[in-house]
Amino acid sequence: MRALAEFVMRGRPQAIGVSVLAAPLPLLHLLSTSVASLVLLRRGLPEGLLVIAWTCLPLAVIYTFSGDPGPIITLLGTAVLAHTLRTTMSWKWVLVGAVPIAGVGAWVFSVIATDLLDIWVQWYQELTGTMEATEGVENVRQVLIGFFAMGQAFVMLGLLALARWWQSELYNPGGFSKEFHQLRLLPPVSAVIVVLMVGCALSDIPELARWLPVLTVPLVMAALGLAHWAISYNELSTGWVVGFYILLMLVPQLVYPLLVAGALMDSGLDLRKRFQKE
Repeated sequence: MRALAEFVMRGRPQAIGVSVLAAPLPLLHLLSTSVASLVLLRRGLPEGLLVIAWTCLPLAVIYTFSGDPGPIITLLGTAVLAHTLRTTMSWKWVLVGAVPIAGVGAWVFSVIATDLLDIWVQWYQELTGTMEATEGVENVRQVLIGFFAMGQAFVMLGLLALARWWQSELYNPGGFSKEFHQLRLLPPVSAVIVVLMVGCALSDIPELARWLPVLTVPLVMAALGLAHWAISYNELSTGWVVGFYILLMLVPQLVYPLLVAGALMDSGLDLRKRFQKE
């Protein structure tokens, strides 16, 4: 992966070539998003926008034939987050910004990809063995849009993290690890997120309830940073990292709430300082 980053940063033709060639390929379009974000992070917005514009061409063709705007939404959303990170030099603002950006992306998806969303609703009904009334179908649509927003937020942050890691490996070895290990939301930010989450959970309005999943993303990402810091601080092997993520994938219903709770606790108590004092 480092070799790919080195090749991309040799010049504009290399960056555009890799990004455009990867864009139309399944899953590799995610790699093109990280490539464009790396260029934006290192060389600024004008150069980054040039790579993004070229990358949008094959993605637009794919959307024309498949009706799936997801890759374009991911590319543009990640680019906004990359510009935010470059200008603020703060992952805290990136985590917070991921919520409205993913929310807007999900809304755009629901407007221009109605046929694909209907397929998802039908798949959900077949999976659960229920055939909802019109009102129930609309509720299902809102739930699916909410989880789409959450997924988009995680994907965009993950792709941006890959681009930042590339940048760190090439120009500031070890810098990304330090940034990620220090991820922590300030108490006022966490308090606002909790209030919004409670409001969404108690609301009977589907349009508000769909925001609940994506609101958890900043907390979970901050908790992941804390977990990586704890593993590094205690000088544990990479097997602990692998085991942690395997556990998260196997029992997300258990680990995910614990991550949210851990992030809230860290926000209020600053657990890193407390552990370092002991």
